Amino acid sequence: MSRWIKAAWWLVLLGPAVAVVIVILRYGVNVPYAEEWDFVAFFALQEVGELRWIDIWAPHNEHRMVVPKLLMLGLAPLTGWNLRAEMLLSAAIAFSSVLLLLALARPALREAGPWVRIWATFTLSLLVFSLAQVGNWLWGWQVQWYVAVFGAVLAVAMTTWSLGRERPWAHVAVGALAALLCQYSLASGAAIWPLCAAILAFHASRARVLGFWLAIGFGSTLLYAIGYERPQGLPALSVVLSDPAGLMRYVGYYLAGPFGRHAGNGAAVTLAFAVLAWIVCRRHRHRPELFMPWIAIAGFVMANALLTGIGRLGMGAEQAQTTRYVTISLLLAAALVPLGVAAFSRTRDERWPSLRRLAGFVGAALLTASVVATDIRRMSDIEEFSRSKVAGRDCVLALETASDDCLRNLHPNPATVRMKASELKALRLSLFAPNG
Repeated sequence: MSRWIKAAWWLVLLGPAVAVVIVILRYGVNVPYAEEWDFVAFFALQEVGELRWIDIWAPHNEHRMVVPKLLMLGLAPLTGWNLRAEMLLSAAIAFSSVLLLLALARPALREAGPWVRIWATFTLSLLVFSLAQVGNWLWGWQVQWYVAVFGAVLAVAMTTWSLGRERPWAHVAVGALAALLCQYSLASGAAIWPLCAAILAFHASRARVLGFWLAIGFGSTLLYAIGYERPQGLPALSVVLSDPAGLMRYVGYYLAGPFGRHAGNGAAVTLAFAVLAWIVCRRHRHRPELFMPWIAIAGFVMANALLTGIGRLGMGAEQAQTTRYVTISLLLAAALVPLGVAAFSRTRDERWPSLRRLAGFVGAALLTASVVATDIRRMSDIEEFSRSKVAGRDCVLALETASDDCLRNLHPNPATVRMKASELKALRLSLFAPNG
């Protein structure tokens, strides 16, 4: 590539990431929100040396958030538990995921022109840094979602790259560690084990690598389940049996991801993925590296949508529109980029090159324009979320005269905020830190 094309590539890669960092610095508020108030107890135990492994291992809802808890506990002493630092950590992890996705897409992009590579880089970066993830970018606790996505993509990448190696064990071992990272951040991360097993089935030594992989996955899931009890207060799982249509709507809302709050958008993205995956599998059936990683990543999204729907349908199908799920669901749209490049790439015997180019251009433009349009609409949500946290922070700083309604900006139970704010002030953390 020429110097100017390289400069354009770096610009489109870094642009969306820089935009999110600016949003975090401008709208991020250094005050605990929701579950973060409950996490204050961990710092209190850590301060007196009484924090136990069982505290970290204990589930939060359905999740054993071992990795995110360790990250937050390790980062807090360095920053005075400045919540913006956790938000920036999420952005850094998301950038690592973009680089992994681009590395996975390299076989398809290598055969494309420089401007196609620039478009693919921009769209992948734009998707991963979509502002539709309102609640996640401005809520440090949500680092768990970015860790889970990074772990899932790394597991897929390592198992895919092991296919062409006679000695795949280093790649498979790193992939297994990445799968553990995913599973012990998000409960539905367990879906990554069978999906990567499908990739390893393409390896010449499939019996050995598959046996190793499945043994680690089974052992990890068994360990996860030991002593596990489903938390009280969650909807009954039996709701799914009485409302299968509601589950379909839930999954549709979930899969819509960065394209709005309509179940039809989820169906459209899924259909586009199915068509492109079929074309690439048919045209490049002897090159599994072009389609298997993206089928696995899309399968991960769909498994998360289904598992979350089973667990949350009792809250209503519209609960799937919660912005936290976009961090997972955007991976389905991301899979469209390399699959589209591979599907519309030139072949020696193609009959309608002009029609192919036109279809590829229209599809690419629609995908990118849809993400940009959603980002523009979501800015008002970002501003509103930030204002509510600023109001809550001001009330915490004037706790004695603060109303319960004001404190509900930060937690549904104002009594929790009043109690934990005193502990937080004694620990000199977050908004009570010297540099808070």
